[in-house]
Amino acid sequence: MKGKLKRNVILIIVFSVVLLVSAALIYFFVFYSKTVATADGIKVKQNEVDIYMNFIKSQGTDGELAENEEELKTLEVNIIDSLIVIKLLEKYAEENNITVSSQEVDERMQTVISSYASEEDFEENLKNIGIDRSFLEGEFKSQLLRSKIYDKVTTDITITDQQAKQYYNDNKEDFLVPAQIKASHILSLFPWMKDGSEETEEGRDETLDKIKMVEDKLENGEDFEELAHQYSDDQSTAENGGDLGYVSEGQMVEEFDQALFSLDEGETSKIVETVYGFHIIKAFDRKEEYYQDFEEVKDNIKVYLLDLHKMEEYNDFIFLLIEEVDIKYFVDIEGALNSNQKEEEE
Repeated sequence: MKGKLKRNVILIIVFSVVLLVSAALIYFFVFYSKTVATADGIKVKQNEVDIYMNFIKSQGTDGELAENEEELKTLEVNIIDSLIVIKLLEKYAEENNITVSSQEVDERMQTVISSYASEEDFEENLKNIGIDRSFLEGEFKSQLLRSKIYDKVTTDITITDQQAKQYYNDNKEDFLVPAQIKASHILSLFPWMKDGSEETEEGRDETLDKIKMVEDKLENGEDFEELAHQYSDDQSTAENGGDLGYVSEGQMVEEFDQALFSLDEGETSKIVETVYGFHIIKAFDRKEEYYQDFEEVKDNIKVYLLDLHKMEEYNDFIFLLIEEVDIKYFVDIEGALNSNQKEEEE
């Protein structure tokens, strides 16, 4: 599991290049590589695009992407657009004395390496996913550079209490806390839910017999928590007497939800069947739905609005960079950046 998580960390870093317009400037240019796009004096070379194309294709497990020519062309032009934007951002950084030091890159690299058992394991993982250390360093440098540009572009944006209150009033339903019941249950789990075996009538009957036995004990006055501890197949709650904590209306599967929210405080349900098996449910404390007060959510609203406005400002800034250059494509499919320019002209 840890290995998969570490792999995912690197994959997320790299895939963000293409998906979130966050490609890094590659350090090794082959000057005679074909130019696939230009933005005024800025060129995007085929070999730059190939590096990302090859990486993404190498991560596929079913081979469908490698065989789909149309999708490959679309992917290629998306990478070209990403590289154009990155190069425009790097030009802006150079003109505004925004730099990233090797120490900053090293610190980012060490943070990732420290999540591995050893540096050798880290290097082996890079090899397995088809990238080298210099490529990753380039990604980190580009990420750090974009972060500094983002901070510069959005530094003056603030959110007032009045703006937050207006958002609260306009979106009151977002701050409705649904009704909740503190609940416990005892579960008799279908055998096929345990081991993936075939569903059988015999297995269903055995599951039902077990929960009926528990129901009989409850009717004879035995303690719900003790029975949950002894008989419930929900291992995550059995140790705590079947305690589910506060459950919001609509949170559980439909049959469970309907049964729970039809109970009064202290009441125990009849046997309830769901896709998991048979349950007996007990309701404890009940909280009715209510609207959160503005003061309770003000800080969260301000954080949300600040992030939203900053992203809008940053996107406008990027579009402005694009509008100020003449972009030409030398591939079969034209990228999206020119279409943005045409929309602005219209």
